[in-house]
Amino acid sequence: MAKSASAHKVDRPFNATRRIYVLAFVGTGLFILLGARLADLQILRESYYDAVAQSQRERASELIPHRGIIYATEEGNVETSVLFPIATNQRGWIAYAVPRDISEPAQVAQELAPALLAFRQRQQDRVNETLVATGQEPREETDENVASDESDALEQLRDELATRLNKKRDPYEPLLRPYEILDDELRNFLAAANLPGIVVKEQEVRIYPEGSLAAHVLGFVGYEQTGKVGRYGIEGWHEQELAGDLGFLSSERDSIGAFIGVGDHTFEPATDGTDIVLTIDRIVQSFIEKELADGVTRYGAERGTIIVMEPKTGAIRGMATFPTFDPNYYYAINDPAVQLNPAISEIFEPGSILKPLIMASAIEEKIVKPDTTMVDNGPIRVAEYLIDTYDSQHHGLQTMTQILEKSNNIGMVWVGQQLGAETMYDYLRRFGLGEKTGIRLEGETRTVLTEPDDWDVTTVATTSFGQGIALTPLQALNAINVFANRGQLVSPQIISRTETADATTIFEPQVVRQAVSPATAEQISAMMVSVIENGVAQSARVPGYYLAGKTGTAQVPDERGRYSPDRKIIAFVGFGPVENPKFTILIKLDNPAGLSFASGTAAPMFRNLATKLLKYYQVAPSYEIGQQQPFRVTVPDDSGA
Repeated sequence: MAKSASAHKVDRPFNATRRIYVLAFVGTGLFILLGARLADLQILRESYYDAVAQSQRERASELIPHRGIIYATEEGNVETSVLFPIATNQRGWIAYAVPRDISEPAQVAQELAPALLAFRQRQQDRVNETLVATGQEPREETDENVASDESDALEQLRDELATRLNKKRDPYEPLLRPYEILDDELRNFLAAANLPGIVVKEQEVRIYPEGSLAAHVLGFVGYEQTGKVGRYGIEGWHEQELAGDLGFLSSERDSIGAFIGVGDHTFEPATDGTDIVLTIDRIVQSFIEKELADGVTRYGAERGTIIVMEPKTGAIRGMATFPTFDPNYYYAINDPAVQLNPAISEIFEPGSILKPLIMASAIEEKIVKPDTTMVDNGPIRVAEYLIDTYDSQHHGLQTMTQILEKSNNIGMVWVGQQLGAETMYDYLRRFGLGEKTGIRLEGETRTVLTEPDDWDVTTVATTSFGQGIALTPLQALNAINVFANRGQLVSPQIISRTETADATTIFEPQVVRQAVSPATAEQISAMMVSVIENGVAQSARVPGYYLAGKTGTAQVPDERGRYSPDRKIIAFVGFGPVENPKFTILIKLDNPAGLSFASGTAAPMFRNLATKLLKYYQVAPSYEIGQQQPFRVTVPDDSGA
């Protein structure tokens, strides 16, 4: 025992020393690891943790600018125009769910479904009312998942909501489509119900207070993945200016979210969008939209377009297409093509409304005068084609004025043959054909005018009466406006001015070129007066005023490039009063029903519009009714050009 105890006492110091060494080794290792960790946190990853700390005490957000307002004017015969907002902003509310904050999704779905279903039905009713008012068919719900009766629809919506609200990790679940805004009924319900996890949030929404007024000029603000964006018309062309620039706010907050006054903050204010004042006159636009809707319906046309221009400045006072749409409900249409503006985006063969341009070219070249004669004894053959008058009537010896009065194709072929391809092409270019007008609207089409080297005798003949050549309605109007503006071609203007917080930009009238001399312009004007007073367009006449006009009826090419026997384009162009023109008008009807001609359709529409415009602009009569005298031309000196 003594020996054993002695051995045990010898081992104890050795074991104690070993433990000390082990503990020292472990401690040193831990110290090294701790130092390395501190170095990693404080040195190597300093910027990362600084950013984390900063994010915990800062709140950063984008500042949304107010979208620019678009105005129409109301001028009449006054010097100072009155502005009317036709695209503006107002407060709206959206609703969404935060499923992770909803403990009983089935119960919330049970309470929410009836109100949401009623909202959707109200929306559908409003959409259908709008479609009917804009000349479209009411939209039927085509979703295969929509139940056939109300009780099934309600049950289906409850199940759908219960599933969506049960996504426990989902921080956002929309209850409305991106373009929908809460109406008063649903907003009041949500405020009263105070359902857990259902959030109502205010936001700025784009509205169009006048509904469908000038819809094709305005376009609309729609939604893309990146957010709201202007589409078509002014909203599309001027998206960047109207949208403005985002601002930015970053500020330090404490643990409960209160602002730290001495903390760092960054503030970059938003720049609101540019306000745009259009040349569109609200009253004129209302006139043409009503007349167009009535005319399309009355004559059974597929579609129609009217444009009104101020002759001297090129300002567009009205531009309308029917059927149309309401930009407040831009998403609820049956045919996406309805949103396109055919006044600038679609081409057509103008038919006889091109004849004044060809006649003016011949007068300018001194090939003919208004009283120059030719003989029409019947149809004429050009290459393999037989060309006749529109009514197969022939009148023998005819002056150039009578050729326009009767819209005589045979007489116009004779004029075209005197001009030749090269000269005719040159003048058509002078009138702006084959180039864009440059109007500041999204979607203008550039037309192509075939080079004269590619013309043959048939091209010369058909072009002389407006077939085989295509242009947009705005180009046609702008070309005819040359005669109302002493021979000058002006650039069509749709914007009067733009306004920002810092500056106002005025858009001045732009003269493109002197297309023909003032003398030629006045002679053609007088000949077009005779078309209304004595020719095929007498239904366009307004007693007491001398108005200039020209009818046009053109065939429509089919998919094979052949003219369809069943389709036609009816058009009328005119201006007045001819002594001092206040307006130039184009009316176009696509494929009206029956054996329609412009003299019985578009011409009466012109008369109705001209009557309203003369009254609106308070234009004194040219003569006392019952004491009319023949309109005579006083040819100005060409040196005044």
